[in-house]
Amino acid sequence: MGIRRSAVAAALVVVLTGCSTPEPEAGTPVSQPPVIVPGTPGGPNRTVPAVPSQPATPDADDVMFLADMMVHHTQALRMAGYAPASAQNTKVKALAERIRVGQKPEIEAMRQLLVARGQTPPDLTHVDHMDHSGMPGMATHDELATLEKSRGTAFDQLFLTLMIKHHQGAVTMSGTVIDKGTDPQVGELAQEVGVTQTKEIATMRQLQKEL
Repeated sequence: MGIRRSAVAAALVVVLTGCSTPEPEAGTPVSQPPVIVPGTPGGPNRTVPAVPSQPATPDADDVMFLADMMVHHTQALRMAGYAPASAQNTKVKALAERIRVGQKPEIEAMRQLLVARGQTPPDLTHVDHMDHSGMPGMATHDELATLEKSRGTAFDQLFLTLMIKHHQGAVTMSGTVIDKGTDPQVGELAQEVGVTQTKEIATMRQLQKEL
């Protein structure tokens, strides 16, 4: 059910973007389309309400959060993608799938928010070659290489260790933009990321005890 909901969320995001709307009359405030944010597996999707069009110069903190979090999520998808073939624990595999189906639609939502504000989204095809030293929680190239080669319980343990750190970084980034940003839509999305990943950190810590 969680996979289906996230797929629907992603489809709705694309549909909302692709739908054409009539030109507003002169003097009529221009609103942005709502952004569909996927809920946790089994939970409802959320719609970040439309707000008036942003000023000519969007808040730098909001823009940085969206761009950086797209990169951050992309690395999480890479780590989660190793789990089906390499993890041994079924709960670890399920968690990795939960991360994958939750964060992929969020990347699209962030991309749309950047485009709507006249910004160029990052090229995610080169994430592995970027310098992530200034981004909280990101795994190093060596850590990713070790994870990719790991199998069984060794993979489960390393995956949880790296993903907990990764999630903690995302929570930190979300808290920063909530404090410093000014864009209501970005703030809503950041809050959702922070809440979801805080819950997943608790789940992963419990799994560490069970391995």
